[in-house]
Amino acid sequence: VHLFFYSYTTLTTYSAFSRLWSTMLNKYLSGGVFLFVCNSLTLIFGLQVTSTPPLIDAPTFSLATTDENGNTGMNILTYAAPMSVRPDRMWSIGLFKGTLSHENFARNGKGVLQLLAPCHAKAVKLLGGSSGKDIDKKTECEKLGLSWLSPAMDNMPELLPGCVYYLQVRRVGDMIDCGSHDAALCKIESMLVSDDELKEAAQGPYLSTANLRELGIITEQGRVAE
Repeated sequence: VHLFFYSYTTLTTYSAFSRLWSTMLNKYLSGGVFLFVCNSLTLIFGLQVTSTPPLIDAPTFSLATTDENGNTGMNILTYAAPMSVRPDRMWSIGLFKGTLSHENFARNGKGVLQLLAPCHAKAVKLLGGSSGKDIDKKTECEKLGLSWLSPAMDNMPELLPGCVYYLQVRRVGDMIDCGSHDAALCKIESMLVSDDELKEAAQGPYLSTANLRELGIITEQGRVAE
């Protein structure tokens, strides 16, 4: 008897709660009151709302592009990820607005995504914390012992030496406005490595955002530290 009463009570309570929950969700979600849902989840499931994004370890890239005069520009880019492998290798990248790299890529849709190695950590503040509009990044890289390499193919920008991989990319379609950044879907036209680095490149290592945080070069928000 007690077991029956307990089961009946539990089932009735659950059924009533489900009806109430569905009714309230339909009512409030249709009105766009997302905060109600978040608060309800907090009370019921122990979840809490946060404005802090997950701290993700991501590979660090530099996108080499060319302006209308054929001059090379470089930045630091960590918003890059493969999207598909067949029939073409497709990647997505995010470009910060207002930079030469963004202007170049928005205009001609071409560039080389360079997967950086630990030896490039010393150039991250230069490439990611300053603008090619204000400083000659090529000359400054030379001072750091990272003289840019001549283009490996026609219609390619100059490249950083010693990168783990060089991915020649071409934009497919228009840029997508994502607020502070524009997103671009890209086709991988070719993949290049240095002959003497072929074996190492297949296994890494590459420079990651975790490395840069440990070195104090970037903040937990992903910005170049001052």
